[in-house]
Amino acid sequence: MIAEINFFDKDYQTESARNDAEFGLFDPGNSLPAITTTDGTHYQALVHNPSRHMLDFVAIDHNIVFVKPDGNQESTCDAMLFDGTEYLAFVELKDVASGWITEAIGQLENTILLFKKSHYYKDFKRRYAYAANRQHPVFHYSLKEEMQQFRNDTNFLLRVKNNIEINY
Repeated sequence: MIAEINFFDKDYQTESARNDAEFGLFDPGNSLPAITTTDGTHYQALVHNPSRHMLDFVAIDHNIVFVKPDGNQESTCDAMLFDGTEYLAFVELKDVASGWITEAIGQLENTILLFKKSHYYKDFKRRYAYAANRQHPVFHYSLKEEMQQFRNDTNFLLRVKNNIEINY
């Protein structure tokens, strides 16, 4: 059994909260955790925050380690954005041409299930999961069934796009 882990522990927050109107999320690869960026060119997802809500960013993959009983690591998504009690989003960042959606959805779902072992998800009114791919900023196929199944399984809304809108 995997031990409960506090996703909000300050030890996991490697960046200060930010209220930029726009910033990017970037997974540098090479076993490094995801980061935020205002570079404008190096990102897999772009966060639009026109009301400038104060958002915390926590890298999950390569930062919060979950070890299965067999000694292997759990597959998790790249990051989490949250503002306290209103907004929570998990984000999987990709930069590949094909064959990525099923894996991204699986990583998001697994991370949310791990999160639920330690936290009461209903504390957040707006709950999202983003599968973002720089090479496919807008996905042109309907994933209606997958999105509904994801919501049934996790109680989070799944979005397959690389624009994250913070508009409440």
